[in-house]
Amino acid sequence: MKRRNHWVLFAILLLALINLSPSETSTLTNSEDRGEAEPVAPQNREADKEPGRIAVAVQMSEAEFDDLQRLNQKVMDETGMQVELTNLKADHDLEAIRQKLELGESPDVLLLNNTWVRRLASYGYLLPTESYYPGSLAGDVLSASLAQNEWNGYTWAVPLDIDPYVWVYREDLLKAENLKLPSSPEEWQQLLAKQKTRTSPSFLITFDYGDPYAALSLTMQLSGKTGSGGASSVFKLTKETGEAVKRLDALRPYLLPSGSDTAGQNVWSQLSAGKAVFGLVQWSEAHRHHSPGLQIVFPDRAISGEMWITGRSYAVTARTGNGEAAGRWISAMTTQVQQRQWFELTGNLPVHKILYQQAEHGGVPGGIPPSLMNGKGTPVPAGTEIPGNMDKYASITAAFLKGGLGLQAYLNELSSLGL
Repeated sequence: MKRRNHWVLFAILLLALINLSPSETSTLTNSEDRGEAEPVAPQNREADKEPGRIAVAVQMSEAEFDDLQRLNQKVMDETGMQVELTNLKADHDLEAIRQKLELGESPDVLLLNNTWVRRLASYGYLLPTESYYPGSLAGDVLSASLAQNEWNGYTWAVPLDIDPYVWVYREDLLKAENLKLPSSPEEWQQLLAKQKTRTSPSFLITFDYGDPYAALSLTMQLSGKTGSGGASSVFKLTKETGEAVKRLDALRPYLLPSGSDTAGQNVWSQLSAGKAVFGLVQWSEAHRHHSPGLQIVFPDRAISGEMWITGRSYAVTARTGNGEAAGRWISAMTTQVQQRQWFELTGNLPVHKILYQQAEHGGVPGGIPPSLMNGKGTPVPAGTEIPGNMDKYASITAAFLKGGLGLQAYLNELSSLGL
């Protein structure tokens, strides 16, 4: 009888020890930029898949996807890996991606807009690069690209390319009108005063009113801000930002919408017809439409102020069962050789600094300011709140530019948003 009691007591103690053991299925707490939680093993992690076989989901044009498939085939041939590429529909925004991850419908690797990385990392949907990427990113990659992927002391995605906003203009038109592209708030003020006395062309700047990053780039140029002291300070209404918004209000009669707001008229047709002096677009678009006589200017952030820098990065999802294989594939797809080939095929700018330092050998375009390469100036804001705030900013800014919202009402809306 005593022996039986001993066995019962032993079983109870064993069960108690099992219940007190730390679980391997804990995950990051869903949060904003709290800065304390550390990444641990994610919930419901899938069983390990066949070694060397991964699924990758991207979101890009059909032409880019064809180029990506060609580069991926080379990597598969060289490494023996099996990689299933999927091109997501254009309507897959951040919320659509988040829902897929929430439902467990996640590939091993996602190609993300950099502004999404921190948000998804804060939800616990991504793995830190330190757990799968064999190389080093710090010092080798443009800080403007890498900054948006850093959160909570970790890096959460490996940059693929960048696409900064740039100015474009017809050189002959500027010479004929005796104009130059402003590089300070004072020069913008002088151009605005001169524009009031001119009749042709009647508009100064053309850009897509539906693109909040273009509008924000213009506002930052008008402020001349070269340092802001915080990752989310773009959403803070400062004295400089307030003055820039007033200049933007004064510029409104001389702004010409393009893209979705103009029944087929784009920046290039507007410039070609001489309807506007300057165009504000992403580099990739300027590269595709470049022609003799058309100048593309990368503003020096350390002198004339910030311009938004978009970009994309590869991230490994927390539910992957093949993190090591995913890391090897990402590493192979983002080497300097692959970066140069990606640029040659698509025109998308690379993220490796050395390709800019050796531009004459690598085919990267000249005229890129040192501030983009050496990290001077403030990195593009990267807080987890950026995607949601940009949606709100897009709505109120489009209304302001179209005349549906007055200056003071717009400033009030920006103040409540935190701009």
